[in-house]
Amino acid sequence: MKNYLSRLFVIAGVLLTASALAKDVGTIRSNVDLMAAPYSDAKTAGNLSANAHVDVLERRGAWVHVTTADKNGWVKLYQVRIGEGPEKQGSSGLTQLWSAGQTGRSGTQGIVATTGIRGMSAEQLKQAQPNPKEVEKLEQFKANDAQAHALAQSGGLKDREVAALPKPAKSE
Repeated sequence: MKNYLSRLFVIAGVLLTASALAKDVGTIRSNVDLMAAPYSDAKTAGNLSANAHVDVLERRGAWVHVTTADKNGWVKLYQVRIGEGPEKQGSSGLTQLWSAGQTGRSGTQGIVATTGIRGMSAEQLKQAQPNPKEVEKLEQFKANDAQAHALAQSGGLKDREVAALPKPAKSE
């Protein structure tokens, strides 16, 4: 029995060590500044080029701690594609625009990728309640038509008529 337990502990130790040594890998989506800490105002620790392969050491909120052979720092989560292999190429141009207009989603799979920053649990979402008083507070920040028009003009925007999109076909 002792021999069996000692073997079991050795196997468990090996498995735990292997899982601790395993790390995620990823690819940088586009040229990005590498930050010394997981903050937007942190010092820059270098930069990484698009398609650079990285090891992911840690995730903290919207930030990912990554390392390469010669660089170490933090990038925003959406700047890294986690996993191995090439990024799937989707359609582009008018086809993708049409798809986004029809479904509200882009890409060939119709999948929406999001980054959850706050981390609300499913239970917190179920228990959420509307707060009309807070909505009233937000109303005071709303721009009226004249303010919106003035802001648009100051930005060089001009009025244009845009035809409404056709209603989507009913799917069965």
